[in-house]
Amino acid sequence: MGKTTDNRSTPMMRQYLGLKEKHTDAILFFRMGDFYEMFFDDAEVAADVLGLTLTSRDKGKANPIPMAGVPWHAAEGYIAKLVARGHRVAVCEQMTDPSESKGIVEREVVEVVTPGTAFHESITPDTEHNFVAALLPGKEHLGFAAADITTGTFFIEDLPGQGASDYLYGIRVGEWLLPDDVETLPAILQEIGKTPLKRPAWWFDRDQGERELLEQFHVPSLSVFDAESMGPALGAAVGLLHYLREVRGKSLPNLVRLQRLRSVPHMVLDETTRRNLELVRPLGDGGKSTTLLGVLDRTVTSLGARCLRQWLLKPLLDPKPIEARYEALDELIRETTRREGLKSCLRNFRDLERLLGRMSFGKASPRDLLALGSGAAESRGLAQLLSEFQSSALHELGGRTPDLTALGETITGALVPEPPLNLADGGVFKDGWNAELDELRKLSRGGKTWIASLQEKEREATGIPTLKVGYNKVFGYYLEVTKAHQERVPESYIRKQTLVNAERYVTQELKEEENRILGADEKLRQMERRLFAELREKVLAQAANVQGLADVVGETDSLRSLADVAHAHRYCRPELVSIPTLDADEARHPVVERLLDAGEFIPNEIRLNGEERQVAVITGPNMAGKSTYLRQTGLLTIMAQMGSFVPADRFRFSPVDRVFTRVGASDSIAKGQSTFMVEMQEASTILHGATNRSLVLLDEVGRGTSTYDGLSIAWSVTEYLHERSEGRPLTLFATHYHELTSLSENFPRVFNLNVEVKEWNGKVIFLRKIVEGAADQSYGIYVAALAGLPQPVLQRAREILADLETGLFRPAKVKPETSQLTLFEPEVHQLEEELKEIDPNQMTPMEALTLLLEWKKRYEK
Repeated sequence: MGKTTDNRSTPMMRQYLGLKEKHTDAILFFRMGDFYEMFFDDAEVAADVLGLTLTSRDKGKANPIPMAGVPWHAAEGYIAKLVARGHRVAVCEQMTDPSESKGIVEREVVEVVTPGTAFHESITPDTEHNFVAALLPGKEHLGFAAADITTGTFFIEDLPGQGASDYLYGIRVGEWLLPDDVETLPAILQEIGKTPLKRPAWWFDRDQGERELLEQFHVPSLSVFDAESMGPALGAAVGLLHYLREVRGKSLPNLVRLQRLRSVPHMVLDETTRRNLELVRPLGDGGKSTTLLGVLDRTVTSLGARCLRQWLLKPLLDPKPIEARYEALDELIRETTRREGLKSCLRNFRDLERLLGRMSFGKASPRDLLALGSGAAESRGLAQLLSEFQSSALHELGGRTPDLTALGETITGALVPEPPLNLADGGVFKDGWNAELDELRKLSRGGKTWIASLQEKEREATGIPTLKVGYNKVFGYYLEVTKAHQERVPESYIRKQTLVNAERYVTQELKEEENRILGADEKLRQMERRLFAELREKVLAQAANVQGLADVVGETDSLRSLADVAHAHRYCRPELVSIPTLDADEARHPVVERLLDAGEFIPNEIRLNGEERQVAVITGPNMAGKSTYLRQTGLLTIMAQMGSFVPADRFRFSPVDRVFTRVGASDSIAKGQSTFMVEMQEASTILHGATNRSLVLLDEVGRGTSTYDGLSIAWSVTEYLHERSEGRPLTLFATHYHELTSLSENFPRVFNLNVEVKEWNGKVIFLRKIVEGAADQSYGIYVAALAGLPQPVLQRAREILADLETGLFRPAKVKPETSQLTLFEPEVHQLEEELKEIDPNQMTPMEALTLLLEWKKRYEK
């Protein structure tokens, strides 16, 4: 930022430039009175992003300095807009009172707000985490560490060098860090197209990392977190700690626990599968209601919403915890009254993690403190409710609930029921809670009562009926007399200010009383700040327990939400089996059925197993329901493994390690990849990664190229999935290549399904029912008619189809100038070849008739 090296500066500008030099990669919000000012390039960027008026300092000089500013009380919103656009903002505050400073006011940068560390709700939604992550490449592994300082979440893991992104799904990273000696970007950053921040390599020292982690998390050994043998992840973690202290200060009090990213085995859901199945975000503009998360989320707390989202994105593999969740849902569904009691109790809990985060970094308001205290006061009641349940998961949650009742009662006993938003506004604490505070309030209120009575007293003493007592920040309290009554003003009045129609005065008695009042008010504010800080420290001393309570609230709310949905929509409890199986009666798509009227969705069976029915080839018309059936199968499997009941009459399954999808078609223009290339890359991922315990959902593989190439690839892919020695995944393959249906004749575990269709009165009715066997035709022209193609086009298509089916189709000649080049010679029809070989003059009438009948018989097939 070359412009900021201007030496024409005043002492204040030299101060600005010195601070800016330490934060060259951030926009500097420089506090000047009631405004934050920005200069040079920062001002130009901020004016553009925020829509501010760009002015200049030293306008009369040859090189005026660009300048823009925002009011201090509205700064948070402006900062949020800048950070949302990817900028970093360094906030510089005045550290001394300008009225008491001799010379320039002392200023310091008190925080740096970044895309990965911002607290503002517009940047970090209540239902999601927002991480800043660090990477450290090692010899065999990629060290990974991520922290969400708004919730106190801290993950570390040694990831495989290839395929690391498979383990990071569901982790929303706002910014990435990398040592400055790493020249080649790790593959994961190349895949997502992110440019990391570079920080000194010594920050990422692994040996130092272990020591610093022990100090930060107050543990004697990393074995507490099962992390003692980790490699580059520890270096990434200490690099991340250095960065957090750089932007948020040395103290990180809400970071009190460390978690392994892969501490619990879970199903892998890559970005392609999450997108295709619309787990948490819709493909189109449907909003949250068209996602699986939107269907399942009936949580009443932000903690529950975030927990449920993580459960959905990380379905379990171990049958034991899956069954434990089923057991909990069973009991919650049966015990309706208790379930509603839990719901009422949970509504008392605000976002404890984020409230603790705000406390940790001095951003908490009196209302935040009261909200946290109100939740803490309910902790014993929540534990009691949970302990009344018999299921192991709910009972265990009751036992895990920290008793923070005493802390909660201290806070709720201290604060008024409706405290002000800002501590500086005063009136935060209840009367009678602190004797010293009460005495100061008495002095302040007494003085103000005296002031209030002064007006009447002076009117009687002077005989001036219009005399008024007023106050402003410049002159303090004053007596105001209009010009019409100037002759009645006593000599003891001291003139302070002249107005157009009045004069303002003070008296010695008024100034003395004002000093007592303002002195009491200032002491009152100081006392409230001190008392608030003491309560804040009490909360931070219980940070680990507050986070423990937050965990219990989130998990309880998630279970209750799943039970509510299952009860309302007739979901069944899945049955776990050990051998590869997916077996369902009357299964329904959880999202589509909610978008239709009750009873309108057509349920279907699912019959897959590794012994006899491994690969299903599904044929049928477009729009008949093949893709819905594929997605439905994937969604039900994910729901079952996250511990949810599923929309079916019966559902038997074995846990799968991955759900692979190759659904839909899309170009990746930004990466220079065609539809077909994207399709092949997705297919390659499946063929290399699928195991005996995987579920593969394929929709129209090979359609992005020529018919013969596409058919060949689709055929080969199906054979490979059936025969591969590394593992034979359960597979649903929807296709328009009817030739694939013959695979069932040669491969014992391949079978055919089709979507049932009924023809009636010249119309085609899609019955949406999946039945055994292959489809006899695709009804593509009928679908084209539904799409509104012109009748001449449809009629010509029918004629061409008829000719193609009889083998008699010959393209009409086109004008040379409009013909299209072809890469291949046109196919010569067999009949044409036979006609060339015939000499009619050498044939008898009977031979000619016999040949004609043979052709007729052949081409009528």
